[in-house]
Amino acid sequence: MAAVDNNPKQSPENLTQEQEKLADLLFTSKIDAPVPKRRDLGDGKHELYKEERPTSPIDFAQTDEEYALKSHETNIEAPLSPIYINLRNLPSKILDQIGVVFKEMGENEEPVDVCAGIPKAGDPLAESYAKTAGVARQDIFDKEEFSDGTRKIVKKEGVDGKGKKLRIVDDLVTKADTKVEAAEAAKAAGFTLVDIVVLVDRQQGGMDMLRNKGIKVYAAFTIEQLLKYGLRAKHITQKQYETASQYLGL
Repeated sequence: MAAVDNNPKQSPENLTQEQEKLADLLFTSKIDAPVPKRRDLGDGKHELYKEERPTSPIDFAQTDEEYALKSHETNIEAPLSPIYINLRNLPSKILDQIGVVFKEMGENEEPVDVCAGIPKAGDPLAESYAKTAGVARQDIFDKEEFSDGTRKIVKKEGVDGKGKKLRIVDDLVTKADTKVEAAEAAKAAGFTLVDIVVLVDRQQGGMDMLRNKGIKVYAAFTIEQLLKYGLRAKHITQKQYETASQYLGL
């Protein structure tokens, strides 16, 4: 599900025109959302809090208190992230374009019978892909919660895949644990997993982890592609590009 090579309409970042349209929306669309921050209390102490402001799905820090990530809950003094990727509660114009890009990516791949999103972030993306590509969507996953606060993706009770060819859809891949859980749950439900498609690869080893397990996985963008395109399209400054790239180790 990668973009077609040697396409004269592709950009220097190897993006198609439809991917560029989606990238533009990810950088420029604004929604009011809670921004995770860290406040300095003095004496080396900090606290995490959230403050609502207009943000883009691909957003950049506006103050020296942004952004606190989930990892800061266990390591509160870790360096803050200059970039924040929030792919939840996306407006319909972005979801529609995600469907177009996912359909484009899948045109040269093995046909599937159904698609399914990994709850909850992947569900609206799968719905958009299904509507655009004419692929049936099936709700096959649940989240099982444990007493220690951890969660695991499992198959929904009563779901029977009957050998149907399945494409799993999600928002991004970081370390890939939930993708592996979803793949195992799908197989346990009787589906034949064709591949997993995500919107953004954070380039933190998740794609390699899945491929090493024999799971085909594709991403519409790497974070590096997005940053390079954002700089060329003047959505971000040179300083933002360099700061984010350095933080991410690109």
